Order: sequence, then structure tokens, then C-alpha cells
Amino acid sequence: MEGFTLVDMTVLIVYIGLIAWIGSRFGKDQHSPEDYFLGGRKIPGWAIGLSVMATQASAITFIGAPGWGFEGGLERLVTFINVPLAMIVLIMVFVPVFHRAGIYSIYELLERRFGPATRTLSALLFLIARGLATGVVLYAPALVLSVVTGWSVNLTIIIMAVLAISYTVLGGMSAVIWTDVIQMFVLWLGALLSIFLLVTSLPGGWSDVFAFGAQSGMFNAIDLSLDPSVTYSLWAGLLGGFFLHVAYFGTDQSQIQRVLSSPSVLDAQRSLLIGGYLLIPQMLLFLFIGVILATYYQQHGLTPPEDLNELLPRYVVNAFPTGMAGLVIAGVFAAAMSSLDSALNSLSAVTVRDFYSRYIKQDASDSHYLKASRLATVFWGLYATLFAFFAGNLGPVIEAVNQIGSWFYGALLGTFLLAIFSHRSNARGAVTGLIAGMLAVWSVSSLLDVSWLYNNTIGVVVSVSVGYLVSLTSTAPRPEQLSHVIIEETAPDMQAILAARSANAPKIGREARLTRRRCIGLFVWFVVMLGLLALLQGWANG
Repeated sequence: MEGFTLVDMTVLIVYIGLIAWIGSRFGKDQHSPEDYFLGGRKIPGWAIGLSVMATQASAITFIGAPGWGFEGGLERLVTFINVPLAMIVLIMVFVPVFHRAGIYSIYELLERRFGPATRTLSALLFLIARGLATGVVLYAPALVLSVVTGWSVNLTIIIMAVLAISYTVLGGMSAVIWTDVIQMFVLWLGALLSIFLLVTSLPGGWSDVFAFGAQSGMFNAIDLSLDPSVTYSLWAGLLGGFFLHVAYFGTDQSQIQRVLSSPSVLDAQRSLLIGGYLLIPQMLLFLFIGVILATYYQQHGLTPPEDLNELLPRYVVNAFPTGMAGLVIAGVFAAAMSSLDSALNSLSAVTVRDFYSRYIKQDASDSHYLKASRLATVFWGLYATLFAFFAGNLGPVIEAVNQIGSWFYGALLGTFLLAIFSHRSNARGAVTGLIAGMLAVWSVSSLLDVSWLYNNTIGVVVSVSVGYLVSLTSTAPRPEQLSHVIIEETAPDMQAILAARSANAPKIGREARLTRRRCIGLFVWFVVMLGLLALLQGWANG
């Protein structure tokens, strides 16, 4: 593109080089799989929280969400309105269970509870789902580079793959998280600057945006339709989106692995609080960019690109000041690499921890497993690269990632719920429920016209129901299989009760009270966000 100058290209190269250098500095201190995968469990909660936010604001959001907003206004925000509620479940249930278990891979917990078959099947499903989604994540920044340089998308996919794989092999979880902190602020800067330049280019400024948005129905975020075929109704967002995000943040190794790198349960909870409060405003920010772009295109009589994923990158390159365009595009690149290295790092962790060290090379040294982890990272990088060549046919990239996950997430979540809440469920029931949940999702998707968001609800309900009923047909689990897994032993309130007679009772009691206050705050935030959306929609239609 002619708007991307030599200065911009220099800024891009320097910035990416700087991020790669920072990542490599962390990599030199890695001596064991725990260092590589969990950063030695020493990373503070606030940094983990910003890392999670950076992943959500990566190239996927930067490219996909404005396309969403351009096409449908704020309607897709209901997909994320449930995030505070999902974080409450994670803070109360999943974080205490996973963190106190001292595990690398969350699928280790399923083996303790149900045996090796359940662990292996669940880990395999994660590898398939996350491996495919990582291909989409690789496609997104490659598309940006293609728009900027005029090169073919396939060529830019290869370039980005080489950069991302190299960066990931050199770095570890520490590099992922600390570089994400930098990315977070660069991307927010790019989003805010985009809004400023777009609004100031309109004759009436904000009044034009709100007038066009209201007239076009772009502020109608809340659709109360009970029709299950309506993709973005409020009920699809609250039911399907809730289970999607509980499963995504709680049972997807690429997300929960960062939470496990924190030094304590409270730090892990703090990392989720940041996402619980900021993810809705962040998504609203990027969707609003799409609404402003729609206003801009309408006023200037412009024809949008056929691929709406190109909307914002094209505007950045053509409208941003010299140097600033390079910085924002560089931020998208670097954030994409951070998203990739967290995904590749988690894929490597599951490959080595759940398969290689159990079935191929048992009781090897830490240095051997560290080398195997890096080789696994290369393999998954190549796998993602192959799938990225086809990702352009999947539509808006952010929706493509969520739809891929919806095929598996609900059934996986149901398996974890059986492990944590049910004393009676066993291995036979867990495996049967997991398979039945996925089959139910695929059957409903093929035979009925139902919003893909409900896939997660269907998967959870079928997986839990079938899993529990089948468990009743065979022997109940042994007491040692329930120890340190069932919620009664791990929930903050129960921990306080069990510790009431010990010297640690005051400390644990304070932790339980803090956990409750955090969850109440998140629920209030959910009500406030939903209320503000209702008020905006009421004003627009008034």
C-alpha cells in the first residue's frame, strides 16, 4: 500500500526485533519444563491478567471485531456480555482446583479422577481444536502484512510462521506474558488513535456516528428473540456464550496455563478479575471502531473491501501519520506472535506432558523434556501453518476461532464438571459423556437451524447427563480418586471451614471472604454493562 512508508516499515522491523529480543532474554533462563511452560510459577497475577487481555486484543480482535461492527453494529457484543459471570465460576471453582493440584496440564486432573483414557482423549481433543484455531490466529497477521505490502497472503503466512515459531522456541511462558504486557498498551493506543482520526475526519464528529448508528440499527445489541436460530440473541449470548467462555478460559490449556503460572490462588484469581472487568469494554471499543468505519464509508461513498477483515488495516495504513501506522501494524504483528507463542507453548505442553512423557519416553531428564518441548513447538507451528492456508475461507477470523472451539468446548467442560462436582461419576461415564456431547453438537449443527453459540450449552448438558447416567451402571470411584479434586475440598469457603481449627484459619478465612467480594463485584459489573447497553439501545430507538 502506498500509505505505508519506509519510516513505517523501519518502525515495524525495529519493534518486532525488540519484542523478539525481549522474549529471547527470558528464554535463556529456562532449565526445566516448569520454567518453559509455567515461568517457574513466579509470575504476578496482574501481569497474567494483562497477558490474557492482550491475547483477546490480538490480531484476531484487531482485525475481526471492526469487521463485525461494520457489518452488524454492536449485536455481537452479547457473545461477550457473559464474561463476568464466567469469571465468577472460574474464580470460585476452577482456579482453586487446578492451582492446588500443582499440575502442568489440566488434563492431568482428569487422569487422577477418571484414569488415563479420559485424560488422553481430552488432551487429544484439545490438540485438534487448538491446533486448528492456531492456524486462524496465524492467518490474521499474515493478512495484515499482505494488505500492507501487496504480497500474496500465502507468502506472508510463511514469513509470519517462521518468525512466530522462532520466537516461541526461544521464549517460554515468561516471555509470553511479559511481552503481552507491552502489546496490550500498544494495541489500545492503536485502537484509540483509530477512533480519534476517524471521528475527526467526519464533518459532524461524534454526532454523525451516533446519528448513523441509530438510523442503521447498529446500537441494537440486545435481541430478546426466543428463536434459537437467531445467532446473536441475548439468550444465545447468556446461555451459549457463558458456557463458551467458562470452557475457553477454564478448560483450554492455552488460557489456563497462564493462570497456573501464578504463585498463589489469589494471584490466579486476580488475573481473571482483569479480564472479567475489561473484556467487555475492550470488545465494545473494537466493535465501535467498526460502527465509525461504517459511518466513514457511507459519508465518503466508499466501497468496502470484499473481506471485512481488511477494513481496519487498510484504514491504518492510509490514514495514520507516518511512523504511527508502522507502530500500530507492528503492535498487531507482535501481539499476534504473542498469541501464537502462548498457543504453541500450550500445545507443546500437552504433547510432552500428556503423551510423550507417558507413552514414549518416561523418567527422562528435565533437559531432555525441555528439548522435546521445543521440538513439539516446531511441529505445531508447521501444523498451524498448513491450516492457515485455508483459514481465509472461514469468514471473519474472530468468529472462525470461536466456532472451531464450540465443536469441542462444551463436551470438555462437561467432563471437568463431572470430575469436580460429582462423587458418583467414573471413567466409563466420563468418556461416554464426552463422546456423546460432541456427537450431539455435530448432530444439532447438521440437522437443525440453531445458533452456533448454543453448541456449547448442548455439549455441556449432554456430556454431564449421559456421563452421570452411564456412571451409575458401573462401580463408584475410590475415595483416593476424589481427593483434592472434588469441589468440597478445594472451594475457598470449604477450605476456610476445614481450616477452622488450624493455625492457618484466619488467613484462609480472609481468602474466602476476598473471593466472595470479588465475585459479587463481577456480578454487579455484569448488571451495569447490560444496563448500559439497554439504555443505549433505548435511546437509539427512541
